[in-house]
Amino acid sequence: MLSVGSQFLGFVIGQKIGQGAFGEIYSCVDQNNGLLWAIKTESSDAKRKTLFFEFQILTHIQSSPYFPRLGTFGKGIHFSFYSMELLGPSLSAIIKAIPDHRLSFSTAIRTCYHILKGIEALHVFGFIHRDIKPGNVLSREGSECPLSIIDFGLSHVYIDPNTGKHVSQRNRVGFRGTKIYASINAHQGFDLSRRDDLISWFYLSIELVTGWLPWRDKISKSEILELKLGFDLDKILSSNMLEFKNIWAHISSLSFIDKPDYHLIYTILERIMHQSYVEMNSAYDWCSMLTSYRSKVGQSLNSLNIKTDIPYVKQIDSSKNQKIQDNLLGPYLNVHPPFSQSSESNHCCCEC
Repeated sequence: MLSVGSQFLGFVIGQKIGQGAFGEIYSCVDQNNGLLWAIKTESSDAKRKTLFFEFQILTHIQSSPYFPRLGTFGKGIHFSFYSMELLGPSLSAIIKAIPDHRLSFSTAIRTCYHILKGIEALHVFGFIHRDIKPGNVLSREGSECPLSIIDFGLSHVYIDPNTGKHVSQRNRVGFRGTKIYASINAHQGFDLSRRDDLISWFYLSIELVTGWLPWRDKISKSEILELKLGFDLDKILSSNMLEFKNIWAHISSLSFIDKPDYHLIYTILERIMHQSYVEMNSAYDWCSMLTSYRSKVGQSLNSLNIKTDIPYVKQIDSSKNQKIQDNLLGPYLNVHPPFSQSSESNHCCCEC
């Protein structure tokens, strides 16, 4: 969609670094201050336009450290875009690059913990993600909040703006998500809720801590569904991870409108970490990779020659755009950081 070396609004476009559900992502540099950004684009010809909705979601969740810092939203003749902080590489890229394509247990279990923190934060604001997978989790600097969840093209508001209550379950809505990590409900075309984000998180977590899923190499949705229906944790888990069965028992018991007990899951994960002598602030497997990635992207952007000006691109001022200011959830959701309403307990959603 965009060519390397093209520019608009002071952004010089670099290489494509990602592909979202409905758009492409490019690295870029702001000529005015030298800051590196990621630009997510959407073609004006796209049959389903989700970029503006994604931008709206990001404006609502900026107080959480588990999502990218947001820049600007704008439109050109052939595309729309928003800018966000440059993060990465993704969890999927990291796993592909490391030896044996498997994280150490210390990094894997802490990764599970922090991804769940991000999912809970999203739920607190009234959204479900519906596509939790390694490609939608980016690494970032630091050990307190080392991950960021991205790509809200399939996300959905689960709070009824007219009542402030959980929306009613719709009839069959079709498949949503990625087949490897999608819940059985998704395979069967049922409406999704918070429980389904946690089921996807659980499948991802099992893959991270064990290195595989029984259906990982399957292609057919029907074959994957059959294996998920016969999912047997006893055949997968080692002795130090048996408490994952308690997490699965809780998640699989949830109804459509039930609120997950995040605190219960954190407690189990913390107990597993304690028993395995895992330190939360230890270095992650990807630390050197993250530094190398940012350096490589930065060097490629610094060496760019500006080739083309993309005309007629306008930045939309969110402070003057009523649609962006509108609360997607109406007047019923009133959450103040650090997410004091994230659970009935005093356990904080984000302890960063």
